[in-house]
Amino acid sequence: MNNYRRKLACLTPLLIAVTVGLTACGGGATIDQPKPLPKLPNPAFRMQVLWHANGGSGAGKYEAGFVPAVANGRVYVANSDGEVVALKLANGQRVWHVDTHEHLISGPSVVDGTLLVGTRNGEVIALSADDGSKDWSADLSSEVIAAPAGTANVVVARTVDGHVAALDMATGDRLWTIEGSVPNLTMRGTASPVIQGNTVYVGMDSGKVQALDLATGEQRWEQTVALPKGRSELDRIVDVDANPLIDGNSVYAISAGDALVSMNIRDGEIRWKHKIASENNLAVDSSNVYATDMNSVVWAVSQANGESVWKQDALKYRKLSAPAVVDGHVLVGDYEGYLHWLSPSDGSVEGRGRPFDQAIRAQPVVVGDRAIVLGAGGEVAAVRFASSGS
Repeated sequence: MNNYRRKLACLTPLLIAVTVGLTACGGGATIDQPKPLPKLPNPAFRMQVLWHANGGSGAGKYEAGFVPAVANGRVYVANSDGEVVALKLANGQRVWHVDTHEHLISGPSVVDGTLLVGTRNGEVIALSADDGSKDWSADLSSEVIAAPAGTANVVVARTVDGHVAALDMATGDRLWTIEGSVPNLTMRGTASPVIQGNTVYVGMDSGKVQALDLATGEQRWEQTVALPKGRSELDRIVDVDANPLIDGNSVYAISAGDALVSMNIRDGEIRWKHKIASENNLAVDSSNVYATDMNSVVWAVSQANGESVWKQDALKYRKLSAPAVVDGHVLVGDYEGYLHWLSPSDGSVEGRGRPFDQAIRAQPVVVGDRAIVLGAGGEVAAVRFASSGS
């Protein structure tokens, strides 16, 4: 097992605490030191902070489950203290703030005027996007640590015990449940469901992706992204904790078990597989799939054949966020609050900025030529990178 894998399994809260996991944390595990910031004496691009706002007390322990949501000229953020805040997209001015008095751990998602958040107690809560008032809440089987997904009629949530549940968007009533299972040892994280048409795509801790009928929960297809390998439980972790990414007729998925795959959206047939391990969401442009791996190496992989286009290790061990494609470039955040602007052609670092001094773990949200970024302490910023010559 590599040092990062050992460290991750020791420091990440586990779904099931077992003796073997605790034992594996001893015995000389090393901590990999983050690489220093690459020198950029004459950056080709410079970051502009368009606005900066306080989104509440911060994401705290469960920062990975919180991602800003943007809709109807507003930015919505949530945090583990139970706060949900709406800001104006144009200038970051606060529109409203509510305290749900719940321990939130994921969200928000925004669907047709409704915000959806998940709680540590296994609830999905629906709030009005207009003023934050509570519409309904629904009890599920366990923690909802990834943001629920929804359509005008249906909400789908994945719980940490491997179940997938569909709820009525208007009332929160249960429509169907798929009871899954999880391995003996798994990472602290789950993928959010992704809805496309009348199908919902879900990544599982077993290393599989399932395509389910949105109306009934019936399985349409299932595909294995990665198979457990190795002798120890830690080596056999294969969770698909990144959201499946749909682009055209392809579904992309990545596993902690060293596999990035492209699948046919119709039947799940694997077109190609590339050896990369990650728990972070993916990003795409017209040519490549982008990923940040377990060691914070950034990869570009060809959509056409799965071959590596480039990899950038200048930011290794800097605990990078998932990548986003903004204005034709690749954007990632790091543990010190820096944003790095990478060339899509060769991965070179062409710009850098620090909107705040908080870790950026959430995937940046793309809005036109700008990005909305969330810090682990609750700071929110809208940024744009412009050519240094402009």
